[in-house]
Formats: sequence, structure tokens, C-alpha cells
Amino acid sequence: MNLWDIKAGTWNEKLLELIAGSSGVGNLLKKLGQVPKDGGGSLGNINIYFVKRFGFKPKCAIAPFTGDNPATILAIPLRPNDAIVTLGSSTTFLMSTPIYKPDPAVHFFNHPTTAGLYMFMLCYKNGGLAREQVRDAINMDTQSSPVSKSWENFDRSALTTPPLGQVSETAPMKLGLFFPRPEIVPNVGAGEWRFVYDANTGALTKAGKSWKKPHDDARAIVESQMLSLRLRSRELVESPGHGLPAQPRRIYLVGGGSKDVAIARIAGEVLGGLEGVFKLDVGENACALGAAYKAVWAVERKPGQTFEDLIGSRWKEDAFVKKIADGYQKGVFEKYGSAVEGFEDGEICFRPRGSSQIEPLEFPVAIDRFRALGVRYGVKKACRAAVVSRCTEEVMSTGYL
Repeated sequence: MNLWDIKAGTWNEKLLELIAGSSGVGNLLKKLGQVPKDGGGSLGNINIYFVKRFGFKPKCAIAPFTGDNPATILAIPLRPNDAIVTLGSSTTFLMSTPIYKPDPAVHFFNHPTTAGLYMFMLCYKNGGLAREQVRDAINMDTQSSPVSKSWENFDRSALTTPPLGQVSETAPMKLGLFFPRPEIVPNVGAGEWRFVYDANTGALTKAGKSWKKPHDDARAIVESQMLSLRLRSRELVESPGHGLPAQPRRIYLVGGGSKDVAIARIAGEVLGGLEGVFKLDVGENACALGAAYKAVWAVERKPGQTFEDLIGSRWKEDAFVKKIADGYQKGVFEKYGSAVEGFEDGEICFRPRGSSQIEPLEFPVAIDRFRALGVRYGVKKACRAAVVSRCTEEVMSTGYL
């Protein structure tokens, strides 16, 4: 897969030459074989060995397979700008798009069934495990009996805490990073850190006594996970309507966490979703359902019939999905847009120290990181007031700049 030119839809010649070496590109291509671009095309019938050994029907058709995440995106006949968020032990954000915008934080693929479309994926290691640790801490703080696995107290804390923990419109925003295990995106070690962000001044400071642990953590951890999704998908989503900010048209939740009302509500507040947040009726088995749909399309499609046409004709909206939360809320969505800026700064300014906490970067390192971001994104975005105000004095005293 790493030799494939996704945008061109063929093997990358330069990479082939690099890998083939003295054996030649032609020899390597023979080993790689032809790549079927029709995700539902026939590869012939099953081998006689499997017929005799396992009892398959001789006319059992073989079609190109796909992976678990591409299969998940096929579980719903997604329309442009729809997003799927899987809430299992890990958290994954999936969208199909006609736009190819590769980024180091995003996995881009050719769409598993539809030529001209791509799918992108954000994958996080700290999903359900991180939320469960906060749940257990709240239950232990709330109950005198042995710790329960109920989400009732977690949900109550999350929903009674105002967005971003702001007690007033001018109060600083409470933000956090919660990584029980080393994370993939951003690429940091295990740890936790809580900070507050003043959107008016850009100041980013360590949280103090106003942060009520563990109850403030309930909303903060869900917001943290959703803010990371919004941060890394913001260049890939489009406006769903005239005058509306860029956001998904719909958010579909799948996986065990899709049952949780508080998570669904906060997901809609942070990520938007013009038409709302929905749950698939087989949310915990979306991968298997998508793979089954792909097989049906490969076997039963008519000439020229697309995957979306075949599955869409059998799709029963009312029976298969349920709206579980509102999506875009004017004012709230924009507030989280401001929080994204502070959240991005927080990811850059803090890094793991040891196994249990995250401490501020040394100031020269922080400035160095922001210089690198300036090259990539532009100086205006990189030079945050938060870092300048915190770092300038010490950096100048060391002569680093």
C-alpha cells in the first residue's frame, strides 16, 4: 500500500525504482500484480480446494476485500460531508470526500467502492479506556460502595458542567489532555495535564483550584477528544449550507460509546452536524455490516450500478438510524472554534514527563516548535500570544533567538 500513488490511482514509479533496485521495476510489478480498481469486480469463483475442504458452493464469487475501517464507512450510504465517529476502545473519525488533502495526522485511502472518492481517517489510541478511567474516579468519589461501572454519575457530571467549564462568558476555558497510554495523534507519551485558556488574550496557563477533579474531567475528556477531531478535520470539511461554518452535514456514532447520551450531546456541540447526531442500530457491528453490504453489491449489482445506488435503494432511514442529539448550535459551535486554537497551543506547549504527568516544554523548545509550525502554516498562526507572553522573557535571556 505504501507504494501506491493514491491520487494517480497507480503504483508510484519513483518508489518502485527505489525498492526494486538492481532486480528491476518489471520484476517487482510482477510480484505486486494488478490492482483491481473496481471494488465490486469479480475475481472469479472460489478455488476447488475450498469447495472440497470446507464445502463452499462452486459458484461462490470472489470479490476484492477491504479493511475494517473502510468497511465501517460502508455501513451507511454516506453522503458528501457526512462523518462517522467510532467510539470503542480507540476513537476513529471517518469521512468520504472528493478532495485529496494528505496530512501527516490523517490517513488517506482510495474509497473502497467508489471511483473518484477518497476516505480519510483519524485514529486515536486513547478512547474508551481514557473515558472509563474518569468514570471510575467519579464513581469512587461519589459512592461509598465498591466502584460501579455505571456511566450515570459520569453523564451527570458531564451534562451539568457548562461547555468548556466556563462559569461565565468571560471566564477562561478549561481544557485538558488525557492519555493513559502513549497517543498516536498527537505523538506523545502517556500523561494528563489540565490547563485554562483565555480566548481574549491567548494566555494558556496551568489549571488551579477552580478545576474540580474528577467531576470537571467528565466533560473535559469528551471535549478534548472531540476538539482533537475538529482540529485535524477542519481543513477537510465543508460548509453544509449558505452562510454556515464548515462542519459535517451529519455525525454518525458507532461503537460502544454511541450508547452514551452525554458523549453524543457533547459531540454535536463540538463537531457540529447541521442535521444532528445519529446512532446506527448495529453500531457495535458496523464493520461487519459494511463488509456484508460490499459483498451484496459485488454479487447483485446491475451493470453500471454504484454502491450508493444499490444500498441506498434498500436503505430504510427510520429503521436503521436514530437521531440521538442535536448537532450545530449557533454560538456554542463558534465558542468551541475559539477553544480549538487554545487546544492546539496546549498540544504543542506541553509534552510528557514521566508516566503520570505532562509538564510545559522548555521555552526554547516551544519556540522551536512554533517556528516549525510557522513554516508549515504561516507565521500568523504559529506566533500565538500565549507562547509569546510566556516565553519571550526567558528565551531572550538565554539568547536563543
